[in-house]
This record gives sequence, structure tokens and C-alpha cells, in this order.
Amino acid sequence: MIGDDYISDFNWQKRIPLFEVHSYGAPQERVEKLLQRLNQIEKTAPVPDIILLITGIQNVIAKDYTFVDQIRRIVIRLSNQYPSAEIIINSLPNIRTHFLVEDAITHLNLGLKDIAQNTGCCFLDNFIATDKNRNSCDIFLKDGIHLTEQAYDTWAKSFLEYVAFLFEDA
Repeated sequence: MIGDDYISDFNWQKRIPLFEVHSYGAPQERVEKLLQRLNQIEKTAPVPDIILLITGIQNVIAKDYTFVDQIRRIVIRLSNQYPSAEIIINSLPNIRTHFLVEDAITHLNLGLKDIAQNTGCCFLDNFIATDKNRNSCDIFLKDGIHLTEQAYDTWAKSFLEYVAFLFEDA
């Protein structure tokens, strides 16, 4: 699992015990820093079967909506480095902050979905309910950015269901 706060803030191994989980999340990391950090990840990570990637929320917080192409570069690099791995790009949650440009997350997620389609990767849109209805079940802590334990549990469950579906189709 590779990404920012959403990876580093959660004990993924505890929630996904059937897999050997290697977490390469870095708190408050922007996409461009993750791109720079890939060398280190590639040197230390065992060859994965599945890679879950979620990054970009720190860019959004910084009001930078221009990072989608950098994620495309990360995905292409991971695809080349780990050709047998199933790469899953995770959607971004529609954070609840006063500074978020209207529909920004929806548009960014469309860009991420496009990357997945154009690179042969998968797209896990498990935050769709918060995109369509910002008043849906509260998945965020009071800051409107970080996820609750229940939201992480739901995410882990949707990830496992998605992986099961992928391998069932294989």
C-alpha cells in the first residue's frame, strides 16, 4: 500500500490479516514527494501481488489540483517495476472543508479513473457516496479530512471485496 495519510494513519495489516501488508504511507506527503520517494520504496519493498495507491489529498489541501499527471507517472513506473502486480488506484474521499473548490474531488477522481483505464490498472471508487451526497454518513473526523475508524473498516472491507472480485475474474 502506497500513499499519504490515508495509508500511514491506519493499521492495514490488522484489518487485512489474510495478506502480508507492507505499508508505505507518509503523513502529509504530496504527490510530488511520493514520486521522489519511489526509489526508496522500490529498493526496500518485496515484489507485490497487489499495490493499492491513494495519494493527492495533501495537494488538495494546499489548493493544488494539478497533480493527476504525476499520479499517472507513478502508476506507469510501478507498472514497469512490478509488471505482474495488480495496481489499484483508490479514489479520493470528498473531504469536507470550506476551501475545497466545488466538485474538485469529483473531477480529480474522474482523472484518476481515466489513468486506470489508460494504463490497464484498476480503479476502486469506494468513496462514491461522499461524492454524491456530502451529507451522507459521516466518515470524517472533526477536521473534515481524516477518516474515522469506521470509515477505515468499511474501506478495508471494500478493498477485500474488490480484490476477491479481481481474482475471481482471473
